[in-house]
Amino acid sequence: MNYVMPNKLTFRIVLAALIFNSENKFLLAKRSENDKILPGHWGLPGGNIDIMEDIDDILEKELKREVMEEVGIEIDSLKYLESHLNKVGKLNICFIAKIKKGEPKALDETEEVGWFNLNGIRNLKLTPHTLERVKRAYKYSN
Repeated sequence: MNYVMPNKLTFRIVLAALIFNSENKFLLAKRSENDKILPGHWGLPGGNIDIMEDIDDILEKELKREVMEEVGIEIDSLKYLESHLNKVGKLNICFIAKIKKGEPKALDETEEVGWFNLNGIRNLKLTPHTLERVKRAYKYSN
């Protein structure tokens, strides 16, 4: 069977930040009940890359912008955690981050924010890959 490479690969890049505080808890944001995708689910702050031009550190800059829009904080100390391409053409990339400035609050399409530990999220309605990402981050940090 021959595979024909398409002229142009098309996928969307979605970024997420796993943000820890000094108590080793991580930040989750609850999506709006009016959201078209996964309404009412808890997940990591982040979003789609919107800028389509030549920019240095585009992933880092866009993730910082998205986190500021969603939960009102500046982040830094980004470290790559994982990435995967799903079946609908989304390239998901996750970084671990720390708060540089601000206190998280629900903004934009976010209904609620909260700090959690691993056991505290087991009964939450989570966005895909959130639990796996948190487990991976704890595994690498211990």
